[in-house]
Amino acid sequence: MVKKEQNAKEFARRLKEAAGEAGIYSPRELARLLDVQLQTVKQWYNGSSSPNGKNLTNLLALLRVDSDWLLEGRNSEESVETTAVASNPAEAFRDAIAVINGMGGLLSGRTVDIALADANKIGRTIGKASHNAEQAFQQLAKLYAAKCKSQEKESA
Repeated sequence: MVKKEQNAKEFARRLKEAAGEAGIYSPRELARLLDVQLQTVKQWYNGSSSPNGKNLTNLLALLRVDSDWLLEGRNSEESVETTAVASNPAEAFRDAIAVINGMGGLLSGRTVDIALADANKIGRTIGKASHNAEQAFQQLAKLYAAKCKSQEKESA
């Protein structure tokens, strides 16, 4: 039982860390951005429950973290990433596109006005994701060009 309680506390700690890295400093802000009840986020923050389904997908996209890290603490020695990873540009590109798609999904179902502060945060998140996608795309293009050169040399 202690292990389960410890895991719940660790999940809550990682969630707060990732939210802080994303510039989200309160459960109310996170609830508003994810379009979920404040009580739901408070339960995540105190470790009494964890997100799943669409809420988990949107949370991961918004915070730009890996589900294994957030839910189970795997690879916890690595810091929360905020930029494209040069070692795997294809994965970084997919992650950036997932963030953009996730934010689009969050916005498309809205029937009420978005507060200016939320709009600014959403804009910054999409801007970061776009920048990361561009960096990853450039890295992929370089890899592709190098592969084409290599193939040309082999066939010559």
